[in-house]
Amino acid sequence: MISVVGEVFPLAVGVALSPLPVIAVLVLLPAPAGSAGGVGFLVGRLAGVGAIAGVVSVLSELFAEATTESSTVSRVLRIVLGLGLMAWAIVKWRGRPRGDEAEIPKWMASIDGMSTWGATRLGVIISVANPKELAFGIGAGLTIGAAGLAVGPTVIAVAIYTVIACLTVALPVLAALVGGARMAEPLASAREWMVRNNAAVISVVLLVIGAILVGEGLQGP
Repeated sequence: MISVVGEVFPLAVGVALSPLPVIAVLVLLPAPAGSAGGVGFLVGRLAGVGAIAGVVSVLSELFAEATTESSTVSRVLRIVLGLGLMAWAIVKWRGRPRGDEAEIPKWMASIDGMSTWGATRLGVIISVANPKELAFGIGAGLTIGAAGLAVGPTVIAVAIYTVIACLTVALPVLAALVGGARMAEPLASAREWMVRNNAAVISVVLLVIGAILVGEGLQGP
């Protein structure tokens, strides 16, 4: 199981470094829902990220039982996924905002009046409807499923992947819960930095994780 966790670790880091969920929680924490909304968002985030990896791992195991060429299929999927992410990274980098062009997406303006339940739903939606995170989650699920682990270790591997992937959302929420008003200014500064560098961060993450996946696919099992 340790080797499987090592294989999905880069994918979990890729999800963790996704700027949009971090920006969303940093916008949500100063809103009326406050820390309760932040906790709700984190719960939804954990549920969404974990569901993707869990469902794909189960389907991957079923597929592996039905074919003797599962390792070859897994390698090809990794290479295709990796190349796709690298191409996406180039597109994101070329289209990144320059100077003061970057701004919080308009849909985030609705976060101000969001309830705790609404924040939870947002956490799920932002985790399952993001194509980049779906790609990482599918990659993690395929890796865990192809390992042929028992149910217990499979659940643990998915849980570890999920926790790592959600750390960057969990840390601001914990900071707000523990630090209260003292953390308002640091969290606001972090939000502004993430907004300004959103596209650049995404590009670097996509490129690095894509290269790792291609390398793993070429190396084989």
